[in-house]
Amino acid sequence: MVDFNNFKKNLIELAGNNPSKKFLLAVSGGADSMVLSSLFEINHLKYEIAHVNYHFRGEDSNLDQKLVEKFCSENNIKFHLRDISEEEKSNMKSLQNWAREIRYEFFFNVLEKENLDFIVTAHHLNDELETFFINLSRGSGIKGLSGIPKNENRILRPLLNVSKNEIYDFAKENNIDYREDISNKKDDYQRNKIRHHLTPKLLEIFPNFLNQFQESLSYLNSANQFFQEEIQKTFEEILISGDEKEFVLDKEKLLKKHKTIIVEIIRKLGFTGIEIEKVIFSKNGKFFRSNSHEISIKRKEIYCKKKHEKDE
Repeated sequence: MVDFNNFKKNLIELAGNNPSKKFLLAVSGGADSMVLSSLFEINHLKYEIAHVNYHFRGEDSNLDQKLVEKFCSENNIKFHLRDISEEEKSNMKSLQNWAREIRYEFFFNVLEKENLDFIVTAHHLNDELETFFINLSRGSGIKGLSGIPKNENRILRPLLNVSKNEIYDFAKENNIDYREDISNKKDDYQRNKIRHHLTPKLLEIFPNFLNQFQESLSYLNSANQFFQEEIQKTFEEILISGDEKEFVLDKEKLLKKHKTIIVEIIRKLGFTGIEIEKVIFSKNGKFFRSNSHEISIKRKEIYCKKKHEKDE
């Protein structure tokens, strides 16, 4: 069982060893985020709570909101609500991407308005496992396989070493109210399929799989940190001129590097899979577009231009 007694100490370390930091918790009403909220309350931390009601599940969505509001009222915690209108939903394209963009835009707006320091989410070890397999299936590099960042872009994830079962156990032992999202039981999304079919089978074959997986992630994360430092050194070495929006790379110097470094430099420009190979072996005069950059291949240089958001 995870030692939740060290939660405050670990969180403060994650936040830069400053106990005066103030936090905004992203709370849906599910077991993960309600346990997170309770841990903040138990440890007398300075925090506020943000909730997004998408109204995807009718009255169930409203009951989620009421549960979070009840927790805030009982503990005298400031509550922030983003209530999604039907008109907003009619303009969405990819449901998951749209929902994520909506909530993080809301969270960061509250962060600035309330002068808070960090957003905190309740991502846990099972989320890490699901993300690992999704990234593995997409041909991600070592960065994509090394785990969800614990601290990135003012977002903290202090429960990444905690399994879903440990969260449920803590909720039961401490009489923490939460609500189950019935849509999570469907196989509509890749993540749910992994959760319902792959993870149980892995745990059936390897009962200690999650602990061993966590250890492997730790190794991968350490290797990735070293690797990213080497990639950055190489990028600075081959950079001829320019700024973040437009720059020129020394193609000849790049192609003398180890194949893995070459691949990761091209990946930084938004290319994946077979596209990377095409860029590496392309001839003079070729032009490529990724989701983030446009590049022109010259005999000795690679001219790179970051695309505007409206073009991406």
